[in-house]
Amino acid sequence: MKSLKAKFRKSDGHEWSKNDDRLLQAVEHGEVDKVSSLLTKKGVNAVKLDSEGKSALHLAAAKGQTDCLGIFLSHGVDVTILDASGCSALHLAAKNSHLECVKKLLKQGKCSVEGVDNIGRTALYYAAASGSLPIVQLLCENRSPVNVKDAVCFHLYIYLK
Repeated sequence: MKSLKAKFRKSDGHEWSKNDDRLLQAVEHGEVDKVSSLLTKKGVNAVKLDSEGKSALHLAAAKGQTDCLGIFLSHGVDVTILDASGCSALHLAAKNSHLECVKKLLKQGKCSVEGVDNIGRTALYYAAASGSLPIVQLLCENRSPVNVKDAVCFHLYIYLK
């Protein structure tokens, strides 16, 4: 008879596989067709976190892989999933100044601009910190809160000017 641990491991839907690695690599290289193909394989999930706490969705947003992000959104991927540091895809796209990814997440993914990471920072904070005025403006147009207190400091109104 199999041990309880072995039964759990076999039935665990979040176990990491070779296809999950392939999905991360395809996103890293912007291989849109490969991303689309891999998403159809059993057990592959764009928001499954690897041992470092990142997922294919988060990687696409962080790397500015807009087309890969579009594939994930067309497959109905949950954009509210957070990485190990509590960042959403919107946080990562804003942090890395990827305007087109931010636009896509807001329009197609209908991301909340109010979400905060593990230390209380919003996507607006990251956009301002990275000096991306177009993203700051876009997030403000989408009613991002401007007076959020995080664990370290306040968002400064001066960033918005």
